[in-house]
Amino acid sequence: MFSNRGNCFRSGITYNAALKRYFWCQILPHSTHPLGMRFQGGFGIYDSPEPWGPWSTAFYTETWDVGPGESSSLPTKWMSADGKTMHLVFSGDDSFSVRQATISTHEKK
Repeated sequence: MFSNRGNCFRSGITYNAALKRYFWCQILPHSTHPLGMRFQGGFGIYDSPEPWGPWSTAFYTETWDVGPGESSSLPTKWMSADGKTMHLVFSGDDSFSVRQATISTHEKK
């Protein structure tokens, strides 16, 4: 179960087979820019061992350094063999945008 009332927009979920985790990218619908979230706003990535949760926050910001755009994904084709390097594809500032992400995992003790 995931609840973030009033803070979810278009999203995409990808399975990272090497890490055995689902990653859910979400554009936050709030923006102070006159043209909206395409040019300024927040973004979050959540992860889970199952598609129905429980979901943990992997990355979250209410004001990203670039407009997050209207869509985002972590394509499986652009994941490293160990799953720890992924590429975020998004429509930031109304352009095709790609950012590399490196995953660090924390083991429970």
